[in-house]
Amino acid sequence: MKKALYIGFVIILLFSGKYVQAQVSHFSQFYSNPLTIAPSFAGYTGKTRIALNYRDQWPGIAGPGTFVTYSVGADHYFQRAKSGVGILAFRDQAGSGNLSLTEIGAMYSYVLKFGKKSGRRNTRWFLRPGLYFKYSQRSINFGKLTFSDMFDTQGNLVNATIEQPPLPSIGYLDFSSSLLAYAENFWAGFTVDHLLRPDQSLNGSVARLPMKLAVYGGYRHLLGSKGRRKNYGKERESITFTAHYRIQGADQSFKSNAYYDQLDIGAYWTHDPWVIGTWVRGLPVVGTPDDTYNSLDAIIVLIGFKVNQKLRIGYSYDATVSNLLSHTGGAHEISITYIFDQNKSKKRNHRKAIVPCPSF
Repeated sequence: MKKALYIGFVIILLFSGKYVQAQVSHFSQFYSNPLTIAPSFAGYTGKTRIALNYRDQWPGIAGPGTFVTYSVGADHYFQRAKSGVGILAFRDQAGSGNLSLTEIGAMYSYVLKFGKKSGRRNTRWFLRPGLYFKYSQRSINFGKLTFSDMFDTQGNLVNATIEQPPLPSIGYLDFSSSLLAYAENFWAGFTVDHLLRPDQSLNGSVARLPMKLAVYGGYRHLLGSKGRRKNYGKERESITFTAHYRIQGADQSFKSNAYYDQLDIGAYWTHDPWVIGTWVRGLPVVGTPDDTYNSLDAIIVLIGFKVNQKLRIGYSYDATVSNLLSHTGGAHEISITYIFDQNKSKKRNHRKAIVPCPSF
C-alpha cells in the first residue's frame, strides 16, 4: 500500500499546475540520437541515419517499465542544398498513472562554411542553425491512481476517492531553435526549447511550460598516427571530452526552488569497433536550494559496439549516487543506430558536413 500511495502522490505532483515542470525526461546516450539535443544536428553525419533509444529509469522504485522513455529519429543530409532534415518521435511515461508525454516533429538545419583548408593548415569551421516544430500530447490514466481516502484503517482499498479527475489528455504545438558551431575536432552550441510556452495543464489551471536552455560542446583528441587505421577503413582512435548543461524555469535571481538545472560531463574512448564512455551527472559542487540533497545525481558508464560500417549498438547504466542510492535501481539505456550508404563519389563532400561528436 505504501508503494501505491507514494506513486500516486508523485503523479499528482507531476500533473498539478504548480509542479508540472518536474517531469523532465532525458537520455544518457544523448549523442546516439542527437536530434533530442538540437535540430542543428539534423543531417550531421552527412548521410541518412536512423536511431532508436530506450530508457528504463528507476526500476527499483516501482518495478521495471514504470518510468520509461523512447525515441525514434531519422535524418538526412542534402549536399546540394547544404541542408539537413529530420523527424523525431518521442514518448515518456512516468508512474503507475501513466503520466505520459508524446511528441512528434520535424526539424531543419543549414550549413554555413567559413575559412579554408590549404595543405596542413586548416582554418575551416562551420555554423549550423536549426529549427524544430513539434506537436505534443500530455495524458494521464486517473483510474490507475490511488489516494489515502480510498483505504480504511486496516489498509484495505474500500472507497472511491473524492479527488476530482483531470482532463485525460491535452495537446499543444511547440517550437525550438538552436545554433551549432564546429570544426574538425571541436563543437559547441546551444538550444532554446519551448519558445511558444504552451499551456500543458490537465486540471483546468494554467501551467505554461517555462523555456529551457541547453548548452553543449566537446573536443576530440586524436590518438596514434594518422594512417594507422586508414587501410582498414576504421575510425581513428580518439578520446572525446563532452559537456551538456540544461536549465529550465529559472528567474533572474536563480534562487527560486522551481527551476531545474543539470550538467553531464565526461569522456568517450573510441577504439574501433568499440566505444567506452563514462561521465558524471549533476552539479557536484552545488547543493539543492534547501541543501536537503547534494546535486550529484549519477555516474554513467557506456559500452558501444560497431557491428559494421552501418550498424551500431550501445548500452549504458546510470549508477545513482545521491541520497536515493538504495531506492532507485539506477537506469538502463539501449541505443541502436543504422547509417545508410550513399553515393561513394560524394564521400569527400559528405565529410565536410560531419560534426565530430561521439557516435553514442
